Amino acid sequence: MGTLREKLPDWPRLMSSELAAAYLSIGTTTLRTKGPQPRSLGTRVLYDRRDLDRWADALSGQDLDAAERTAEGDDIAARVAQRLAAS
Repeated sequence: MGTLREKLPDWPRLMSSELAAAYLSIGTTTLRTKGPQPRSLGTRVLYDRRDLDRWADALSGQDLDAAERTAEGDDIAARVAQRLAAS
């Protein structure tokens, strides 16, 4: 029986706590207490793979390059626009 990483080489964009913890190679308790803020979809608690990557990058102190900063800003702007449109 292979590991969860071997079973899911292409990780989904939104993940349950269990998958997100496996993606980061940490426990679910550590994810919930120290990890990024999850998203809610109905009653489901999901973690965005991009948020997980940003959180992990911040742990190591890796700075974003110019293209990554632009993409990050575009992503935030799109989320804000999406929330405003939904209100």
